[in-house]
Amino acid sequence: MRKLTFAALGLLAFASNSNAQSTATATATASVIAPISISKNADMSFGNIAVQSGSGGTVILAPAGTRTSTSGVTLPSTTGTVTAAAFTVTGSGSLTYAITLPSSVTLTHSLGVQTMAASSFTSNPSATGALSSGTQDIAVGATLTVAAGQLAGVYTSGNFNVTVNYN
Repeated sequence: MRKLTFAALGLLAFASNSNAQSTATATATASVIAPISISKNADMSFGNIAVQSGSGGTVILAPAGTRTSTSGVTLPSTTGTVTAAAFTVTGSGSLTYAITLPSSVTLTHSLGVQTMAASSFTSNPSATGALSSGTQDIAVGATLTVAAGQLAGVYTSGNFNVTVNYN
């Protein structure tokens, strides 16, 4: 009887341990998307600008490629080349991305004697883009600050960065 009791207790203990544990399974999945990239199509050009000797001002180049001036800066009828910077973004379709523009860039006279600053960069689209078909164009404008009596000549900046990142 004693052997039967110990055997029954052993089976009971084994049954309790096997019911205290349960297992489920799962799978892991990952989606690799195309890397986002940006390429330049056109450089920014503010065109021909005239400035008074006693009063400077600004030239505002919109992403649409139009420009306006303030204070002592005028825009001659012979405009020269006026273009907003243009880029193409490519990546996975239907994703959105953030656009980061520079805060400012310095344009230096070809003789290295004077500078002007371009700042207040704007873009179209503004801040966020959407890759509905896997590509989207971005246009970028800025405001150029021109000093009174700015030396005549060609002013050029170094490269400036427009950065895109998936949201």
